Amino acid sequence: MIRHAHKINDFSEPTKKENKALHLEKRKCARVSIGVPISLVSVDSKDRPLDQNKGIVKNVSQTGLKIEAENDVSSEKLKLAFVDLNKRIAQITGKVVFSRETPSGTYKIGVQFQGISRISTGLFRNW
Repeated sequence: MIRHAHKINDFSEPTKKENKALHLEKRKCARVSIGVPISLVSVDSKDRPLDQNKGIVKNVSQTGLKIEAENDVSSEKLKLAFVDLNKRIAQITGKVVFSRETPSGTYKIGVQFQGISRISTGLFRNW
């Protein structure tokens, strides 16, 4: 007697969990969750500082990072700085790709790397 296999799921249809569609990851690079304090400075087109902010890096990838900050940013261009455990300073230039206020009043800010020093790249690899 031959039994036919039942089709379970061909993964071509979006699946749902608790009436919410699952999010399909579209990023090129994997993200790593971290919790590192960071300083943010919004700058104008001539790199003049507009305002300063501080936050926590929530995750990082080879192309960018997500920050939870106290205040919103005031420009699309940021200068970021942080200090690692060996007291080395890393500085990064980034482009804001999104900024959303959370229910708690903080801001989730997505940043795409625009300029990153060799030292900073090494620090990120250690995370």
